Amino acid sequence: MKSLFYSLLVLLCAVPSLHAATVNVSSLSALQTAINNAAPGDVIILANGVYTASTDISISKQGTAAAPITIQAQTIGGVEINGTAGINIVSPAKYIIIKGFKFTFNASQATMASGTSFCRWTRNIFQTPGEGEDLLLNGNDHEVDYNTFQHKDALGRFIAVRGTGSQIAQRLHIHHNYFLDQQPQSGNGAETLQFGLSGYSLSSSNSIVEYNLFEQCEGENELISVKSSAVTVRYNTIRDCPAQFTLRHGNHNVVYGNYFINTPGIRIFGDDHIIFSNHFENCDPAINIGNGDGEVADGDALTVHDRPDRCVIVFNTLVNNTTNYVQSGRTNGLGATSTTFANNIIQGGGPAASIAGPYTSAVWSNNIVYQANGAGAMPSGSYTVVNPLLARDATGTFHLQTGSPAINAATGTYTDVTVDMDGQSRSGTKDIGADEVSTAPVIAQILSASMVGYNGADPAACLPVVASSDDGNVPGNVLDNDLNTRWSANGDGQWIQFCLSSATTVTGAQIAFYNGNTRTSTFDILTSTDGASWSTKATNLVSSGTSLNLETFSITATTAKYVRIVGHGNSVNAWNSYTEVHIQTSSSARQVADETITIKETLSSYPNPFKTTNTITFNLEKDSHVQLSVFDVMGRQVALLVNGNLNAGLHRVPFEAKGLLAGMYWIKLLNNGKSMMKQIIKE
Repeated sequence: MKSLFYSLLVLLCAVPSLHAATVNVSSLSALQTAINNAAPGDVIILANGVYTASTDISISKQGTAAAPITIQAQTIGGVEINGTAGINIVSPAKYIIIKGFKFTFNASQATMASGTSFCRWTRNIFQTPGEGEDLLLNGNDHEVDYNTFQHKDALGRFIAVRGTGSQIAQRLHIHHNYFLDQQPQSGNGAETLQFGLSGYSLSSSNSIVEYNLFEQCEGENELISVKSSAVTVRYNTIRDCPAQFTLRHGNHNVVYGNYFINTPGIRIFGDDHIIFSNHFENCDPAINIGNGDGEVADGDALTVHDRPDRCVIVFNTLVNNTTNYVQSGRTNGLGATSTTFANNIIQGGGPAASIAGPYTSAVWSNNIVYQANGAGAMPSGSYTVVNPLLARDATGTFHLQTGSPAINAATGTYTDVTVDMDGQSRSGTKDIGADEVSTAPVIAQILSASMVGYNGADPAACLPVVASSDDGNVPGNVLDNDLNTRWSANGDGQWIQFCLSSATTVTGAQIAFYNGNTRTSTFDILTSTDGASWSTKATNLVSSGTSLNLETFSITATTAKYVRIVGHGNSVNAWNSYTEVHIQTSSSARQVADETITIKETLSSYPNPFKTTNTITFNLEKDSHVQLSVFDVMGRQVALLVNGNLNAGLHRVPFEAKGLLAGMYWIKLLNNGKSMMKQIIKE
C-alpha cells in the first residue's frame, strides 16, 4: 500500500510537466494567444523579425519554480518589438521568464504590477524612446539579469523600483546588466536606476544590486538613487559617469566591493549605513557624507535630506581623487552624527578630508594617508602617513604589495566587514583598505562590457565542468581519465554540469560511479542551450550496482551546449559520487575538456605541470580585445592576466601561481567571441 501511495504521489506531482510544450509563433496576436493558453513549463518562441505593438502583451499566467513559463525570442536579440504598446505583467503572474528580445517600443511600456512575483527579465535589450522608464518593477522576488539598457535621451529611468502602499518591492535581484549612454536632461527624474521613492524609504527591501556596469550615464546628478531601506549594492562598476550614486532616503543599506572610476562617487543620507571595501579612483568627490536639512527620526518629512546618523565608512581605498572624503556646506545644515571613518587608505589627490558642517560624535581611527594634499579635517592621531605599497594589478585595481604596512594592521572589530573588493573573505586581523591579501578565489573585479549585458558572458559560464558543491573531491576529477579520483557531493539534488564548445547533438552520457560495484546511484540528465533554461531528458536513471567502469545512459538526441547530471543519492546514503563522466554526442563519446578547445595550437602553456611559474602562449590572427583568465576546478576565477586590446601576432604571458594550492586549473582565452581553454597542473 505504501508503495502504491508513493507511486500515485509521484504521478500526481508529474502531471503538470505532461502539459509542458514548446510553442512557436510568428505574430504578436499568436504570441498573446499562446500566453493566454500557457501551462507551467511551456516555452513560447517568437520567430525572429521586427514587430509593432499597438496593444499591450499582457501576462497574468503562473508557472512554478520547477516549471516556469518562458517567453523568448528565437535567438538572443533576433526579435525587435517597437510601437506604442509593450509588455505588461499583471497580478497574479509568477514564474515568468522574458528572454532575448530587443525592445524599442515607447518608454513606460515594460511594466510589472503589484501582486506579481518570481518573474525574470534576462538577455534583453532595452532602447525605448521618449519620456518614462525602460522597465518598471513592482511585486516581489523578481530577477533582472544580463540585460542591456542603452541610449536614453529623455526624462525617465532605465529601471525604476516601486512597491505597494508604503512597502517597497522586496527581494529583488538586479545583476550583470549593462547601463550605457544616458544623456543629460534639464529636469529632475532621470536617474539611471531609481530604487524606491521617499514614501517607501522606511520599508525594507532586502534586495541585491550587484555585478552591474554603468558607463557614460548622466541623466541627472543622481546615477543610482536608493530611496528605501535594507538594499545591498555590491561588486558594481561605475565608470566615466558624471552622475553620483546616492543613498538618498532610507536606512540600513550596505554598499561594498564597488568600483568607482572617474565618477562623483557616493553621497550618503539616512542612518546606519555601512560602506566598506570599495575602490575609488579619479573621483570628485569619492565619498560625500551628507549635510542633512532634516531629521526623519524627529518627525521631519520623509522628503528631507535626512541627517546621516551612525554611518560606518571603513576599509575603502581611495586613489588620486580630486576630493577624497567631504561634507559640503549647507545653510542651517544639521550635518552628520556619530560617523565612523576608519581603516581606510587615501593615496594622492586632494586633502584627505574636508568637513564643512556639524560633524558631532565622530569616530576617526587608523587610516593611512599618503601623498594626498594634507590630512585636511582628519584629526591628528586618526591616521598614519606611510606608503601603503599599492600597485595596480592585472584587474586594473590597486592592491597591497608584499611588505605593505596595511597588512594585518586594522583595528576594531567591524563584524559586518566580511569580504574585500575582490570578494575574498576577511578573517582574523584584517588589512587596512579595500584589499585583503589572500590566495582565495577572486569573485569580483572591474567589469568590462563583455561580462555583462544581453550578450555578456560570465567568465566561468563555460568551464568544462562545474558543480553545485563538493567535499574536496572536486568536479575536475571526472575528466582526468583516472577511475581512482572522483567528484563527490552529499544531498539530494546536487549536480555536476558540463559545457561543450558549442551547441551540438547530445545523445547521452557515460558515467563511472564511485563504489559502483556495491551500490546503485539514482540521477537525472538535463540539457540546456544557454545554461539558464533547462529541459529534463531522463529521470530516475539507476546505475547497475555491479561495475566500476563507465556505464552508458542514452537520451533522445537533442541539441545542447550544457549537460547537467542531477544526483539523488545512492542505495546506501545520500552521496553522489562519480569517478569519470564522458558526454556523448552524435559524432562520438568524447571528453568535454577536449571539446572546449577549438584550436588547441593557439593556446599553450609551458611547463605543464609547473611549480610556481609558467608561460602562456597564444596567437592572434588580428588586432582584437582579449581576456585571459585562470580558473580553479570549481569555476572560480583565481587570476585575470589580460583584459584589453592586443595586436595581431604571438603573445607570451607569464603566470605567477604563488599562493595557489597544488592541483588542476583552467586557462581560458576569450577572443572575438570565441572561447579556448587548456588544462594546467600546479605541482
